[in-house]
Amino acid sequence: MLKTVTYSLLFCIILSTFAIAQSRLSQSRLSQGRLSQGSFLPDRFSGRYTVNRPIPMQTQPVTAQPVQPQSEQTPDDQAINPVNEQQEAEPELVFSNPPQRHTLPVLWETDFEYAKKLAQQSTRNLLIYLYADYDQDIHEALANLPVVSACREFDTHTLNDVFVRSGLDCFVPLKLPIDAKIIDETGEKQSIYTLPGFEHMLGHPGLIVIDFAHRDMPYYGEVVGILPFLGQPFLGGHDLDHPADSVRLPDANCRRAEQTEIFLTLPAGTLTQRTLTYAVRTHHDKPLSSGGVPAPIVVRLATEHAEYQAERGRLGHQNFGVRSYQAKEVLGGGSPSEICAQSRPGLGLFEGAISCMRAWRNSGAHWTIARRHHTYYGYDMVLGRNGAWYAVGFFIH
Repeated sequence: MLKTVTYSLLFCIILSTFAIAQSRLSQSRLSQGRLSQGSFLPDRFSGRYTVNRPIPMQTQPVTAQPVQPQSEQTPDDQAINPVNEQQEAEPELVFSNPPQRHTLPVLWETDFEYAKKLAQQSTRNLLIYLYADYDQDIHEALANLPVVSACREFDTHTLNDVFVRSGLDCFVPLKLPIDAKIIDETGEKQSIYTLPGFEHMLGHPGLIVIDFAHRDMPYYGEVVGILPFLGQPFLGGHDLDHPADSVRLPDANCRRAEQTEIFLTLPAGTLTQRTLTYAVRTHHDKPLSSGGVPAPIVVRLATEHAEYQAERGRLGHQNFGVRSYQAKEVLGGGSPSEICAQSRPGLGLFEGAISCMRAWRNSGAHWTIARRHHTYYGYDMVLGRNGAWYAVGFFIH
């Protein structure tokens, strides 16, 4: 009898030990499974982030809260209180894959007149790369080190990015030195920078786009895009205001490639419209206000109000109600909003656009509108008689 009880107790102890071991093993496997799933996060978020090529991922919408305009304004850039009839939830930014390398060389044209005819015949925009020769005499290279360095990095890094190369497919690419000459109507040789629109490059190397893809538009055959190689990267101070950029985008070459890709994929429009849109899309904090549809009526209203302010040299939301009515009449309703800014006098087109975008970012109320995604948007800027740029963003949600 005693032996039977002893064996029964021993058997119960063995069963209990086995059950405990099984439970711990299941918990260990579950813990390992969660750790393995989480281990993919660093790789997933290691690439540059953009709204152009999103990776499907679960995100939680963040509700935008209204922010009062800041009382302090920078002496150089001004933004007035925006007009807003909407308060919406805004989507979060998503990340794209890390950039890949492209090994084949770009097949550049080298003759200006031939490239123009080719672009006209193929109904493609002409992309001109004005470069500084970095294989020149050592003394000349040292004297022009910043522009030479920018061109070398563009050739060796930016042009090898697969997304940049994909953007080049829509263009006829032309490569010319910055000291290239053209023959004018009188038969005289002139610097290529004397062509209409080229003056906005301010003699810098960089990229220029001439539109030959939209025959029915008033800007056909005109310069509709400039990307001068200014600063590090090509933003002329746009990056210098954000010291934490090195944390967000540690690879400067990645940043340049992203900016070039944005430049190559800008929507059709005039030079001023596309330049201001570029300044918005390349800002560090990734505002989403230019991610909708550039409806012609909305773009036209933005242009007209920029012209109104530039003509009078006065910043404001004059006649906003009239613009809102016109837009809603054409689009069938919606909630309009508007932001306006003025640069300091004396800036070129490219830096003027950066200046106005900086003014919007420094104002809480403007940024609440600029950072949000809108169904329809329009951006444009006009140079005033006082030498300042007047920029307008008009939106319908």
